[in-house]
Amino acid sequence: MFDIDTKSMRKEILEKTNRSKVGLLLEKEEAIEEIRNILAEEDKETLGNNENKDGSSIVVKDKKYLRERIEKRREQVTEAINLKNIKVKGVDTKEAMADFITEVVAETINYSVLYDAFMNPGVTDIYVVSYDRIFIEENGENKKYPKKFRSEKHLEDIIRNLVTEAGKVIDGGEHKKVDFELYGDRYCATHPNVSPNGYSLTIRKHSDDHITFEQLMKQNLMSEEMAYLTGLAIKGERNIIYAGITGSGKTTSIRAFLDHFVPKLNKRMLVCEDTQELFPKNDHTLELVSTVTGNPKNDITLQQLVYTSLRLKPKYIVIGEVRAEEAQAASEAMETGHSTILTMHGGRAINCINRFVTKFLTAMPNLGIEVVERIVGSSIDYIYIQDNVPGIGRRVTEISEISYDFEKRCVDVKPIYKFDIKTRKFVRLNDISEEKIEMMLRRGVTSEEIDKWLKGEDKDD
Repeated sequence: MFDIDTKSMRKEILEKTNRSKVGLLLEKEEAIEEIRNILAEEDKETLGNNENKDGSSIVVKDKKYLRERIEKRREQVTEAINLKNIKVKGVDTKEAMADFITEVVAETINYSVLYDAFMNPGVTDIYVVSYDRIFIEENGENKKYPKKFRSEKHLEDIIRNLVTEAGKVIDGGEHKKVDFELYGDRYCATHPNVSPNGYSLTIRKHSDDHITFEQLMKQNLMSEEMAYLTGLAIKGERNIIYAGITGSGKTTSIRAFLDHFVPKLNKRMLVCEDTQELFPKNDHTLELVSTVTGNPKNDITLQQLVYTSLRLKPKYIVIGEVRAEEAQAASEAMETGHSTILTMHGGRAINCINRFVTKFLTAMPNLGIEVVERIVGSSIDYIYIQDNVPGIGRRVTEISEISYDFEKRCVDVKPIYKFDIKTRKFVRLNDISEEKIEMMLRRGVTSEEIDKWLKGEDKDD
């Protein structure tokens, strides 16, 4: 995507932009602006080569694209400095020049002072509260970031450039808050009309390298017995809600479970998401992403994607996160025999049931809450709750079995496991029901595998 031979093109651009400052000693900001102008001309040429005839992009702006862009940008900056003989005040050693080149790269790919945090694999979240107040979450700890933008205008320019790179706009009118995806990460920018202290930016990073199931087990996310039950539930094509509060790591964990268990089963999987986050490793997987265009007639919602997946003969339907009417489509998938695995926000199993029922009702309000509870209670098999416990780390704090009690006319939540915070141990509270065992046996789980779990014997994955 960046393999176009631009050597001669660069020289031509440098000649065109040759000014009286060539060979002069410049202030740092002046030198950055000089290089930015040179690169802007080159970017126009590159953009033209990376567009279809209708102006749409022909490249996928993922992390691989970003890495290649950074590498190419470093070459471009170095060449511009050398060919124009640019000198920078205070930059008088090779080490200082290398740092300056990195600073220019960071500025011209629109991360500026956030570059160090963005490139740090331990940083999962970046929070720009204002131009001079920035926080990061690094290895699970909230920290004040030591750098800041030069001014409110500097931050505004960086945000506008990132938003533009994602194909969107931010303004004080219709687009005061902008959610967008770029390089596989999630962003949210706000205009001063909704954030009175100035522009703000939040970046939720996603790592290129997925955390594996084995790594999660080493981190004591759950006990081996719980992991074994998870494998049985997936092999037995049960319907699972994997929930937790924001920042609990539920997406990371469910991705690791799917990557570990599903490829061994040789079964087809469909993944439906608003924003691509899972990137499953199972080879026979079709990934579908919703589309928001601003015109409802042209939009493809998550609910529509789930309905589409029902016609494509999957064994597993994975829904990135249920937030709205897609809850009704998810229940439809569960009821029609498709193993459905989804994430949602919730701190306890009963909270998840209540939210799921509420979201279902937004799609079909005429059914009534009692009917919807019966549908939901009969559809969901297990709810996992994951939390990030201060001083302990990420743990599956609850696994509950879900069913519907037709006599009491309510959803029944039976706890199977819990994490005891006082003892810091996982406790098994109940066995799974005969009904769930029967359904898993019908889907290929063997009696021996079930018996191993019931007896708590040593188990292989």
